Amino acid sequence: MTTLAPIVLFLLGLHVGLRMVAALYRIIDLWYMIGTAYPRVLGGIAGWAGTTVVIAMLLPDELSAVFLWGVAAFIPFYLGLYLIRYPLLRRRSGLTHGVGETVDQALLHGQPGQRVP
Repeated sequence: MTTLAPIVLFLLGLHVGLRMVAALYRIIDLWYMIGTAYPRVLGGIAGWAGTTVVIAMLLPDELSAVFLWGVAAFIPFYLGLYLIRYPLLRRRSGLTHGVGETVDQALLHGQPGQRVP
């Protein structure tokens, strides 16, 4: 077995994991019209879950495990983005403009034409 096949299958697993999370987000995105959109929502979830199962069943055991590790590895990666997102955003919006005033506050309460660094 070459080293290219496991790498490609792991990346394919990451992609399928991403698409599965995106399909799950359709529940939230289409909640305002869930009464009429539920076939699309359920179809997307079932489609990507079915794709995962079919690919895993068609591959030999050792390659199937690599693919499923790729699917499973996307979840900690995705959750890790949430863990680093909020501290980074808080640090960016907390830049000070004047004496105890943040850049956001200076923009909201500043005078027209006032320059903010």
